Amino acid sequence: MHKKDKIPDFSFDELLTSMRQGADHATGKITARTHRLTKRATAFSGEEIAEIRKRMNISQAVFADLLNVPKATAISWERGLRSPSGAALRLLQIAKERPEALLETAAHD
Repeated sequence: MHKKDKIPDFSFDELLTSMRQGADHATGKITARTHRLTKRATAFSGEEIAEIRKRMNISQAVFADLLNVPKATAISWERGLRSPSGAALRLLQIAKERPEALLETAAHD
C-alpha cells in the first residue's frame, strides 16, 4: 500500500460519531452555526508539557518552533512559571494525542 493510500487510524466510536453527525447535518438537525465542540482543551502542568515534548523526542527549541511560540515561553511552561492558554492549549492537546499530526503539519518540504 502506498503511503498516501494509508487508511487513517480511527476508532469505531469516532467513525460512528462522525457518521451520526453527518446524518444529523444532512437532515438539518445540526448546522455549522449550532454545532459545539464537546472536547475542550484543558490545562497542562509543566510536568505534562515536558513529558509531551520528551515523548516526541525533540528539543525545547524545536518544540517551541512546532507550537509557534518563543523558546523562552515553552521553557517557562515546562518550569511552571507560566501557563499556556487559548490556541496553545489546543496545540498541546494535539501534540499529546496525535504528535505525528503536529510534526507532519510543520514538516519542511
